[in-house]
Amino acid sequence: MAVYMVNFRIESDKTYGERYKTFTDQLKASSAWWDENTSFVVVQTTEEIDDFCYRIYYKSDFDSSKDKFVVLDAYAQDGRALGQYDDRDLFKLLPFVKEM
Repeated sequence: MAVYMVNFRIESDKTYGERYKTFTDQLKASSAWWDENTSFVVVQTTEEIDDFCYRIYYKSDFDSSKDKFVVLDAYAQDGRALGQYDDRDLFKLLPFVKEM
């Protein structure tokens, strides 16, 4: 069983509400989840990190041209990032994070 920490930003525009809802619905489709902080969710799932990332991306209305997320494995130095990142320090600070 994996535990992933997901941080995300959904760009505010006319389709924000639907993109936010479908994305968070995919996060909450995991076997267990916690979401008391803004734009940060911890999930437990049987999925490998790539399968999890593909599901939350492809089964939601997430738009990688304006939205972004980072998924970090709580127990291993592994992570994924999707979206447009102007500040590349994320990848310097966490060199194990792979861009999707």
